[in-house]
Amino acid sequence: MQRIPALGPEGLNDRSAARFILALVGKQKAATLWGALTSAIWMTTQALIPAAIGRAIDQGIARNDSGSLVRWSVIVLLLGVLRATSGIAFYRHSIITRTVSGCLTMRMVTRHVTRLGASLSRRQGTDDLIATSTSDVTAIGVGLLYAGRVLGAVAAVTAVTVAMLTVSVPLGLLVLVTVPVLSGLSSLLLRPLHARQDDYRDLQGRLAGRAVDIASGLRVLRGVGGERQFAARFRADSTRLRTADVHVARAEADLEGSRVFVPGLVTAIVTYTAALFALDQRLTIGQVVAFYGFATFLAMPLNDFMEGMSQITRALVAARRVTTLLNLDPRDRETTEVAATVPSTRGKAHLVDSTSGLAIPPSTFMAVACADAPEANALARRLTRFEDSGDPALDGEPLSSLPISVVRSRVLLGLNSDRFFAGTVREEIAPAGTADAEELTTALHIACATDIVDALPQGLDTRMTGRGRTFSGGQLQRLRLTRALLSDSEFTVLVEPTNAVDAYTEHRVAENLAQFHGTLSGGRSTVVFTVSPLLLQRAHQVAYVEEGRVVAAGTHDELLESHSAYRMLVARDDSSQVGT
Repeated sequence: MQRIPALGPEGLNDRSAARFILALVGKQKAATLWGALTSAIWMTTQALIPAAIGRAIDQGIARNDSGSLVRWSVIVLLLGVLRATSGIAFYRHSIITRTVSGCLTMRMVTRHVTRLGASLSRRQGTDDLIATSTSDVTAIGVGLLYAGRVLGAVAAVTAVTVAMLTVSVPLGLLVLVTVPVLSGLSSLLLRPLHARQDDYRDLQGRLAGRAVDIASGLRVLRGVGGERQFAARFRADSTRLRTADVHVARAEADLEGSRVFVPGLVTAIVTYTAALFALDQRLTIGQVVAFYGFATFLAMPLNDFMEGMSQITRALVAARRVTTLLNLDPRDRETTEVAATVPSTRGKAHLVDSTSGLAIPPSTFMAVACADAPEANALARRLTRFEDSGDPALDGEPLSSLPISVVRSRVLLGLNSDRFFAGTVREEIAPAGTADAEELTTALHIACATDIVDALPQGLDTRMTGRGRTFSGGQLQRLRLTRALLSDSEFTVLVEPTNAVDAYTEHRVAENLAQFHGTLSGGRSTVVFTVSPLLLQRAHQVAYVEEGRVVAAGTHDELLESHSAYRMLVARDDSSQVGT
C-alpha cells in the first residue's frame, strides 16, 4: 500500500503556486519518475504499432514473405501487451498521485489553520476556507494526475516525429512544424479559461459562505423574519455564480473544440500528403499505412496534452488560493513550542491588564461587570491574547513575549460561540482524554450538567451531532462550562457563561463555582464577565469597568453601596432568562 509522505516541520514551498505544485511533485520523486516512465511507454508503444504494421505489409504481404509477416505480427502483439501493462501501471500511479497530492495539500492547510487559530476568521473568510478544503484540494490532485499524461504525450509525439523522419524527412518535418504551431494556437484559449475559472472560484466560495451562514443561523432568521432577505441574497449570488459558470463552460467548450479540431486537422494534412507521396512512388503502401496510423494516433497524445494543460491550469488556480492562505503569517511563529519550556507558577501568578487596570489574583472566583457589553468581549479576548492589543501580563511577563502555546495552556477563553463537533459527549467535554471518572463527575456537578448526561441514552458515550444541535442553548452552555473546568487551565476567562440558563440553575452554578474556588481549585482562577447579580454576589471579587477602565473593585455588596453606576447596571439586568 502506498504511504503518504511525511510533511516534516518545513512543510512545502508555498512562495508561489508553481513552487507549491513542484514541491508536491518533489515529495513523490520516485512515484513521479515511475509515472513519467510508464506514461511514456504507454504512449510510445502505441505510436510504434503503426510502424510495425507498415513493416509487416511491406516485408511480409507485399513480398509474400510469411516469416517476416509472422515476425512483425509478433512484434505488434508484444507492443500491444507492453502498452496494456504500462497503461495499467500508469493509471494506478495516477490515482495514487491524485490522492497523495490532495492529502498533502489538506495537511498543509490544516496545519496552518491550526497555527493561525482565532485570527483566521478575521483574515480569511469561512467561505474561502470551505472552498479551499474541498474544490481546491481536489483540483490540485487532478492536475497532478494529468501531469504524467502530459509527459507521456510529449514523449509519444517525439517518438512519432522521429519515426516519421526515418521514413520520410519531408513528412516528418511537416509534422514537426504543424503540431507545435496548431497546439500553440490552441493554448491561447487557456488564458481566458484561467481567468474565468478564477472568477468562478471566488463566487463559489462566497456562495458557500452564504449557505453556511443561512444554515447555521436559520433559527435566528426565522425568529426575526429575515428568511426572505437572506433567500434573496442567496438567489442573487447563485445567479452570479451561474453566469460565471456559463462563461467557464464557453471557454471550456472552445478548448474542447480545439482538442477535436487540431488532431483531426493534423491527421488530414499528414494523410493527404502521404497519399500524394505514394502516387509519386516516394512511399510504399506500407509506409502510407504507417503514416495514416501515425496521423490517427497523434489525436490521442494531442488530446491528452491539451486536456492535461487544462487540468494543470485549474490546479495552478487552486494552488494560488492555497498559497494565499498558507502565506497568512501566524501572529506568533513559536506555536510549536512546548508549554513546558516556560516554568509554571500555578497558584502564585497574577494575570494583569495594565491598559484597563484589571488584576486577577490566583485561586479566586472573580467577576467583571462592564458598563458597555462589547467591552466585555474585547477585554476577555485581550486578556487571553486573542487580540494583540493593550499590555496584559502573566506573572509579570507580557503575554506578547510568551510563546502562544504557553499562553493557550495557561489561559483559557470560553465563549458562547465555541462549538462542539461530532463525537461522544466524553470526547467533546474532555478532548485531551486524560480526565478520570472523578474529575468528570466533579466538573459536571459544578456546571450543573449531571442531569444532561443522565438523560442521555448512553450517558457520556452518547454521540453528539455537529455543533450539538440536539441540545438546547442552556444545555450547551453548561457543557461548555464543564469542558472549560476539565481543561485545568490556570486562568479560565468566561463571557456570560450562564445567560441562557434559568435563574435557579444559574444560582446553583454560581454557588458551585464559589465553593470550588474556595476549597478545591488547586491554584486555579475563574474570571466571569457578566452583569448577572446571581454570579456577581457570589464572586470573591468584582471589578466594574467603564470606558475600558476599572473604576471600582471590591465585593458585590460593597460596590452596590459605594457605586451608583454599578448599582444601576445590576438593576437593569433581567436575570429571569428562559433556559433549561
